[in-house]
Amino acid sequence: MLSDLFIVTAPSGAGKTTLIKKALEYASNNSKKFVLSISHTTRKPRDGEQNGEDYVFLTEDEFLNNIKKEEYLEYAIVHGNYYGTPKSEIDQNLSKGLKVILEIDWQGALQIMKHYPSAESIFISPPSVDELRKRLTDRGLDSDEVINRRIEGAQEEMSKSNHFKHQITNISLDIATKNLLNIMFRENHG
Repeated sequence: MLSDLFIVTAPSGAGKTTLIKKALEYASNNSKKFVLSISHTTRKPRDGEQNGEDYVFLTEDEFLNNIKKEEYLEYAIVHGNYYGTPKSEIDQNLSKGLKVILEIDWQGALQIMKHYPSAESIFISPPSVDELRKRLTDRGLDSDEVINRRIEGAQEEMSKSNHFKHQITNISLDIATKNLLNIMFRENHG
């Protein structure tokens, strides 16, 4: 059975958000019904991020209350902040016949793959650790301390790529986007 659920993960700075946005733009221009599942987080919004569009931004108390109510399919603490995937949103979108994309860390991806074993899992890697450091530095979003922590985390994350059905190395944004689209459209027969 082909899956309508796509789980996409990558180390911070590998380009998964940009790749997913480009793939969703292409899909919407070609009448394909893909939707991005919006995760919840306790991290503060970055410049330009919109609540309910990029993430649902919650206080830690709100997030912990949702955990008690078992609202998350998975949740994890990543770089000191909670992130979680609301299970009702995935199931509602799948029941509407939509193809759902999850942009998620590797820990959450492995948990979700247990619940949805037929899901298409995709790991996006940077070309190298040096290139990842350059991308994170060029973004200008994080301090050197945070970048170093993200690099350490990325090395562990990249060692988990063999748990995913598909691996894409983001050397070129155009080529990586084409590779992601090939997976999305091939697995769903267009």
